[in-house]
Amino acid sequence: MKNQPVPSSLLALRRRPIVRALRDVCARSGYAAWIVGGAVRDALLGLPVLEIDAAVDGDPEPLARELEAAGCGRAVFLSKGRPGPRVFRVAAGHTELDLAALTGASGSIVDNPARRDFTVNALALPVARGPVVDPFDGAADLARRALRGVRERNFHDDPLRSLRAARLLATRGLTPDAELLRWARSAASGLSAVAPERIAAELSKILAAPRIGPALSWAARAGILGASLGVPLSAAAAGRLARASAPLDEPGVRSLSPECRRRLRLAWIAARLFRGDGVDEAVARRWLATRRWGRHESEEAAALVSLALRAAEGPRGDAAWHWVLDAGELAEDAARLAGLLSARSRPAARRLARLSLRPRRSVRVSGKDVMDWTGLAPGPRIGTLLRELAVAAAARRVKSRKDARHWLSVQVLNSRNSL
Repeated sequence: MKNQPVPSSLLALRRRPIVRALRDVCARSGYAAWIVGGAVRDALLGLPVLEIDAAVDGDPEPLARELEAAGCGRAVFLSKGRPGPRVFRVAAGHTELDLAALTGASGSIVDNPARRDFTVNALALPVARGPVVDPFDGAADLARRALRGVRERNFHDDPLRSLRAARLLATRGLTPDAELLRWARSAASGLSAVAPERIAAELSKILAAPRIGPALSWAARAGILGASLGVPLSAAAAGRLARASAPLDEPGVRSLSPECRRRLRLAWIAARLFRGDGVDEAVARRWLATRRWGRHESEEAAALVSLALRAAEGPRGDAAWHWVLDAGELAEDAARLAGLLSARSRPAARRLARLSLRPRRSVRVSGKDVMDWTGLAPGPRIGTLLRELAVAAAARRVKSRKDARHWLSVQVLNSRNSL
């Protein structure tokens, strides 16, 4: 792209209101600024750009404050307590603009691309005018969907960049070249020292992508899959895990929302990783907590593991209704997970999925009702009876409050007679 006209997609990026505002602020303040990295890459790929990183040749704070004063959004200091350049974020509608000072010996845009991870991210677009800065032919790499690293040293400086290569394979369809694979392998040992939160952020994007098989296979070949998951995996074990993930790219999974895909695949990985260690909901939850996944997603993924293992046992009758009621809104995904973990479980999983879709009767009975009708004192027994009553109602053995009262009386009487 050297000395070539700026593509229309990048001209459109320059016309964004937040970018025009930054250009005007820079003109008044005597600054120069460039849009760098992923925003330029994704614009060239024709993808939506929701986050814009800009590099400025000075302190970004005055620019951020001026943008805030101009009504472009609140300026927030992001890099407090963190090494590296000062970064300010200004949110404008659905677009976030991050401003950072140029780094490097010269403090100019000349040094910036060489510090990047990949050639396709080593692109810089002046916010005012002028051609794209592209010293490593990143635009040409984008055109052929190739992913090349800038320098091997950069991967040792930040080993997370190796996992980011897998992420760009999954989310952008960019294929790492052989040299990048070698660099990733040479830096793999450093990944275990990277903060779990940063690893989880990359994995989250990988697991939400439509297809993840190629990315997991590449990560296994690069020797980073085990460290990414926080467990020791031999090369052979990592390869087996990657190959076993093929069902995670089936059409039924790919058609799910990104959030559902991520949760389902996360549960699958937990179940596969700890299958020989008596995996259950508690084991899955502990692993997810150590890897710094969000609490809500961790709880749902752990619940899916537990439900899938129960589904594999093929519950019938009241046990099946217990499963359906426990699963609630997770029933369809739990049944799908059971089938993904074992082909032999698929018939039982499909049966439970169908059962979960069947219209169910519910009878409104409270704990106070149970105590008033049966004379029982408060305690765990009340919750147990309510749970069993819900199953009886779902199975259509109880259809009204009158039925419920009679059913409860029979249960309590039978319990007393058995003592």
